[in-house]
Amino acid sequence: MTVTSTTQSPDTALSPHLIAINASGTWRGLLRTDLTASGRGFATAEPLSFGGDDSAPTPMDYVVGAFLGCITVIIELVARERDIRIDAIELDAAGTIDVRGVTGHPGISPSFQSLGATVRLDAGIPADALEPFVAEVERRCPAFNLFRDAGVTPQVNWVLNGVERGLL
Repeated sequence: MTVTSTTQSPDTALSPHLIAINASGTWRGLLRTDLTASGRGFATAEPLSFGGDDSAPTPMDYVVGAFLGCITVIIELVARERDIRIDAIELDAAGTIDVRGVTGHPGISPSFQSLGATVRLDAGIPADALEPFVAEVERRCPAFNLFRDAGVTPQVNWVLNGVERGLL
C-alpha cells in the first residue's frame, strides 16, 4: 500500500480521503489459504489439532500481529508529529477466543473475548506526556478501534523507558 502525505485545507480535511485495501486468496485444502496483499504473498493455516496442516500462522495469529504492527505505525506517526525521539519499540500481545464459537456451538461468540498487549517504548517523552500520547495513538489506530468497536477494548500495558506505567 502506498500512502501519500498531503497538506489539507480545512475544507479537504473534512472530506473523506479513502484508500482501498485489497487481498486475494486461493484455498489449498486442509484449512490452508495462500494469500496476496500489496503484491506480497503469505498464507494462513490451522494447526493439526484443528484439522489443518500447521504450515502457516492462523488467520487470528495475523489479526493479533496486525494489531501490533498497526499500533507501532501510529506510535511512530504521532511521535514524528510531536518531535519525539523513538529509540525502540517492543510489543507483545495475546488474545483469547472461545473455540466453541468457531466450531458452531450455539450461543458462543466466535470473536475475540479479550486482547491484551504490552508496549515497551524507549523514547524521549516525559512521563507526564505519556497519557495524552497514548490517548492519541489509541484514537488513531485502526486495529485498536476495530477491536474496541467490536466490544473488545484492548488492554494495553505501557512501559516507558523501562518504567511500567500500566493501563492508561
